[in-house]
Amino acid sequence: MIDSRDRVLLVHIRFPDGFSGWILPGGGIEDGESHREALIRELIEETGVPEVFVGPALWSQTTRHPGMGGGRWDGQHNTTYLVPCHDFEPEPTMTPEELAAEHVAGVQWWSVAEIAAAATGVVKPDGLAGLIEKVLLHGAPEEPWDLGVVNSARMGT
Repeated sequence: MIDSRDRVLLVHIRFPDGFSGWILPGGGIEDGESHREALIRELIEETGVPEVFVGPALWSQTTRHPGMGGGRWDGQHNTTYLVPCHDFEPEPTMTPEELAAEHVAGVQWWSVAEIAAAATGVVKPDGLAGLIEKVLLHGAPEEPWDLGVVNSARMGT
């Protein structure tokens, strides 16, 4: 999500093992949902945004989490979409307990400069500020950029 002031909405996640970082909002796809339907549902749950317009896909990346998921999964494939929006104050529709169960600790707007200045590993994916700057300067790509595969123990770190 990017607002009229070119700020990007990020979700603060905090896992019981101590990992803490900021990621783009989104989440898993439920049975029968398309990517776009899942994104709209997740944005409403995590941010309370009153209206959602999902634009084109910007990039995709696969993150491998060797040894995680108890054999049920070993990673995830993320597709990031352009979601332009009006300025609004995030108010998740999920309860604090539901957010905590999904390891969501907060939601906050960040400028591209703030993202660029964040310590390595604090904002994911790595290089997010440069990706956003590229979209702001040149618009969405005709085909989503493939950011490749990242091997990680946790969320692309």
